[in-house]
Amino acid sequence: MRVNGSNIKGLTVWELLALIALVTALAFLLMSVIGGNGVADQRSLTISRLRAIRDALHKYAIDNGGEFPTSDQGLAALVREPTTDPIPRNWLGPYLPDAAALADAWGRQFHYVQPGAGEPPRPYDLWSLGADGAEGGSGPDADILSWKRGTLIP
Repeated sequence: MRVNGSNIKGLTVWELLALIALVTALAFLLMSVIGGNGVADQRSLTISRLRAIRDALHKYAIDNGGEFPTSDQGLAALVREPTTDPIPRNWLGPYLPDAAALADAWGRQFHYVQPGAGEPPRPYDLWSLGADGAEGGSGPDADILSWKRGTLIP
């Protein structure tokens, strides 16, 4: 087609379909990156938070002669200095920014027991009950346990 002495060509139907397919594919890719997979994202966030708490517990123990917070003091000892016995010798916290860091992605507090169970006993047990909030489960509902590496994989 010639308009005013210039060559103007339009897109063929196939080129237009290819362009639409490309734009659609890019939109789906962008949505999957931005929107993500809700349950998998929550599980990954919970694992990240558990690891951050685990690191904070070890920093607390290093500062306090190898002693971890007691079960009664709980994870709150990572955010504010405990006032119950045994009072930490050298509390240099806060070890976590705020109490919100002590909850899993589903809004439930992590479970913490000191000393932990097992043979030999662990210094502590730290866990989340997963998406369903109930003990056990599989897939996204599976518990996330500080002492089992397999549960710490997103």
